[in-house]
Amino acid sequence: MSSGYEEISFGGGDPDREPWLQAWVRAHARALTVCFTVAAVLVAAGAGGRHLYERSREPLPPPDAPFPAQVRIAAHLCGLGAEAWACRERREATEADGRAVEARMRTMPELAEAVLVSKEEDRRRTLAYYTDAGEPEKIELAFLHARVEGTLRRSADFAAVAERLRELPGVNRVLRVPTDFWAGRADFAVHLCGTDDWSRYACPKHRPAGATGSASPVEKRAVLDRIWALPGAETVYLESRDHRIRLLRHYHPERPAGDPLFRFDRSYETFYVRFSGPADLPAAAAALKSLPGVRSVAPVRAEGHPEGHSLAEGRGGDVVGS
Repeated sequence: MSSGYEEISFGGGDPDREPWLQAWVRAHARALTVCFTVAAVLVAAGAGGRHLYERSREPLPPPDAPFPAQVRIAAHLCGLGAEAWACRERREATEADGRAVEARMRTMPELAEAVLVSKEEDRRRTLAYYTDAGEPEKIELAFLHARVEGTLRRSADFAAVAERLRELPGVNRVLRVPTDFWAGRADFAVHLCGTDDWSRYACPKHRPAGATGSASPVEKRAVLDRIWALPGAETVYLESRDHRIRLLRHYHPERPAGDPLFRFDRSYETFYVRFSGPADLPAAAAALKSLPGVRSVAPVRAEGHPEGHSLAEGRGGDVVGS
């Protein structure tokens, strides 16, 4: 005679019959404990793996390495087409002028070498640079001219050498050519918006109306995510404003401490990207240069900026990056 309770009851008022689920759990207690433990471990591992993955995508600080010796200089020859580069005689230096400057530099004991860079070679270098930056049309705006590049035996001799070179016919000015700290460590630079003059000009074009100032955390994260989406992106560094200023002081030791070049409000942060192999730099530039928070993009060249004044005063009094 049935007691009126179902066999699969989860409990009830029948004192003679133990609920089915309780009996099953007790019989399989050890197996359940193992399963729950494994599940907990897997959940924890998944969370930890996700944390490590996210951490692995955070940018690194600049490498802890000595700054390179600054021994490269350039004697820029008189040119036409840019008032700042024209000499008093208002004529363009000839190849003979350039060869004479090169020959004089080769006799100077403070210099280890000197090489004339023709206007045609300057055009080739400049075009290659702006092509990698995804802006080959900028070659039409570049001021192309000849120069004689030299290597000092000691960085401290720059001022004395520059003074003598400026007296030579055909020489417009003598500048250091910074050896970039990032050369060999990164292939591409993504300069972020700051509060400098060039940022105030370039950044509003790609930001919501009214957005100004340095790149926001949201903008920086979006730029970083896009960088990681680039084929072959292997390592990303984030250079702070302070690090950039320290580099500029190292590149231009003759400038006074209060030079506008070293002002914090004229500096900005930069993502430096290293690729695992040959990269399509124009495609990388196209993917990044229009993002909100991006000031400019540029390839990193061992020889510096093609116009021979990398990280010196550039457009509109702004600082040109590598």
